[in-house]
Amino acid sequence: MVKLNINIEDLFSKGLTVDEAYECFNETIGSVESEEYRLNLETLFEYAVATGGSLFIKIRVEETNSLLEMCELYLFQWFKKYVDDRENPALQRPLKVYGERDSALMQRVATNTGDDEETLEKYLFGHFVYMSAENMNGAILEEYLSEVLEPYGWYWCAGSIYRAVDFCYLSQDNIILLQVKNKYNTENSSSSAIRAGTEIKKWNRLKKPRVATGLDIPIPNWRALTELINADDILLELLTEENYLEYIRMNSTRYLDSL
Repeated sequence: MVKLNINIEDLFSKGLTVDEAYECFNETIGSVESEEYRLNLETLFEYAVATGGSLFIKIRVEETNSLLEMCELYLFQWFKKYVDDRENPALQRPLKVYGERDSALMQRVATNTGDDEETLEKYLFGHFVYMSAENMNGAILEEYLSEVLEPYGWYWCAGSIYRAVDFCYLSQDNIILLQVKNKYNTENSSSSAIRAGTEIKKWNRLKKPRVATGLDIPIPNWRALTELINADDILLELLTEENYLEYIRMNSTRYLDSL
């Protein structure tokens, strides 16, 4: 079967109507067991449809003769991405203590440092652990923000189900689309706006280090976030680097993953 990389906007361009999209949603949302998740997905679906469908991420689905069937196949996977992300928190995934061992790199370090084999193994162990932790950094940041922001009416676009948007605030008076990154040097998506013209605000947790504070220490940037989202006094207290680090300390698994 031929598979196409599409989203709801593409199906609209092929002739799918808004009413048909809602029909597909109502037919498939029952596959999501959690009522909380169903309500969140309904709101996120409604907003993405109302803005033309460009916010929906691309997903590979089988090409069929029925746009309704393709829409349902798309939504099943869209839901799954959201649910899987919420039910498999990155902080509960063990850090890996293994990886590929490039003999040339190992020889270079051994020659350069002159260290014994036991010490060299510790270097590798540390490298694998830190790389594993770094790969989960962005997901953990989103998980923390969801803990803090969702009680205030925000929606976490878990599973990257929106293109270039990680969180959104959707009220009649105020629409905020927010993309979050862990560091200043993390590449942001080139998508900065949706069809309706709503700007996607961007925030990174860490700013570039400065000489005055130490070139090896990136600078926390939480104040910028609180300004972007018009945080009240309570959120000002919660959205800090200290609270974020405490969240990691209290919730991280202690397990390691080895071969």
